[in-house]
Amino acid sequence: MRRQIGFEIRDMWYNLGQHKIKFIPEMVGPILEMTLIPETELRKATIPIFFDMMQCEFHSTRSFQMFENEIITKLDHEVEGGRGDEQYKVLFDKILLEHCRKHKYLAKTGETFVKLVVRLMERLLDYRTIMHDENKENRMSCTVNVLNFYKEIEREEMYIRYVGIPLMWEEAIALGKELAEQYENEMFDYEQLSELLKKQAQFYENIVKVIRPKPDYFAVGYYGQGFPTFLRGKVFIYRGKEYERREDFEARLLTQFPNAEKMKTTSPPGDDIKNSPGQYIQCFTVKPKLDLPLKFHRPVSEQIVSFYRVNEVQRFEYSRPIRKGEKNPDNEFANMWIERTIYTTAYKLPGILRWFEVKSVFMVEISPLENAIETMQLTNDKMHSMVRQHLDDPSLPINPLSMLLNGIVDPAVMGGFANYEKAFFTERYLQEHPEAHEKIEKLKDLIAWQIPFLAEGIRIHGDKVTEALRPFHERMEACFKQLKEKVEKQYGVRTMVSG
Repeated sequence: MRRQIGFEIRDMWYNLGQHKIKFIPEMVGPILEMTLIPETELRKATIPIFFDMMQCEFHSTRSFQMFENEIITKLDHEVEGGRGDEQYKVLFDKILLEHCRKHKYLAKTGETFVKLVVRLMERLLDYRTIMHDENKENRMSCTVNVLNFYKEIEREEMYIRYVGIPLMWEEAIALGKELAEQYENEMFDYEQLSELLKKQAQFYENIVKVIRPKPDYFAVGYYGQGFPTFLRGKVFIYRGKEYERREDFEARLLTQFPNAEKMKTTSPPGDDIKNSPGQYIQCFTVKPKLDLPLKFHRPVSEQIVSFYRVNEVQRFEYSRPIRKGEKNPDNEFANMWIERTIYTTAYKLPGILRWFEVKSVFMVEISPLENAIETMQLTNDKMHSMVRQHLDDPSLPINPLSMLLNGIVDPAVMGGFANYEKAFFTERYLQEHPEAHEKIEKLKDLIAWQIPFLAEGIRIHGDKVTEALRPFHERMEACFKQLKEKVEKQYGVRTMVSG
């Protein structure tokens, strides 16, 4: 199946004609991932796409620098993630060299590039093979080989993948302030201070302007007497790599324990599993709980806050729905409880390590009404945040805003909040839950507040929408108009304060 899809993607690429240049370098990573599939014929058929990309960029700019930079960066990620092997290296070398040597202008520069990538592959494959070796000297030797290679080709920015956590500008600024104090008041080295402050200014600009990937976090439990004592019966929270899916993380984890069995449930295991002579691994995604520093006591840009959503975190939660009482086929929200487990790690993540042991576990049940309030609050926060992002940076793509708006205003997509009204805004519910009056009013208030957020989002969408999507936008406007009339009539009018 993958082989057939690969051949079809190859054909689609060649059919792009003069439009190919528009997909460089964005398509380098996906094509690389496809060529790394361990299928010889597929590799032979798709590796030549790289030469075609080189040609396209060369004809447009007289170099293929963008392609080269992208494939080096992506290759590092892919090989570290377990893809690629000796056969791939040989095929890559043979196929691309043959193509380059036949080209009038790419013969020399193309051959240099191919040899460079092959040398990088050799070092990355060695590094991957040895990175779990118990011999520290072996690991460090391979790491140094990779670092020296990047220094040789003047790609020092890749160092950070091997010697630190990338994109931690907040941490760099904090350390820089300490160093600046030394330069200014003790060493009186104003030249170094000047250089340091320039770097800090760049870090602040990066925080505001650069979109950083948000890694996922995973809870991993090691159960069974087959594990060593430092793992046995313990749960750890792991920080995934950039863009790493749970399936990829699990695969990476299970390569370290090839005899372990992956548990299919997220419930705590029984004594039969814990006391088993075997090895059982439980793995699931957990959500980091935002813990903002006290200095952020008033609303700030989402770009600033976003760092703390996935960094400097020590508490993580996992929620699973549970039903209580009779099932209501007309409205599943009425008896949809949430069982939420809070995990607290020994230290904040990320730290010296990318994982820490869980030191405490706390479980709480969220009622259906509380769950509705939470869900509505999250939706409003997301809408408000996206509006602020588009106001701060008008160049942002419109697609995420389109999907978010449509998912809220089009009842055919999400059902809106009509289900909440049927479940909680009835005389019967109030009679059965007289203590819920305050929470019901809170939910109504959140519904009312959604309208000004949506209004601003739709205004921004209307300013940025293309003519091709104008009918889609107009339909959203019509849906929103009906929604606005209904909500303001039933729950009152709310107004956003400008700025």
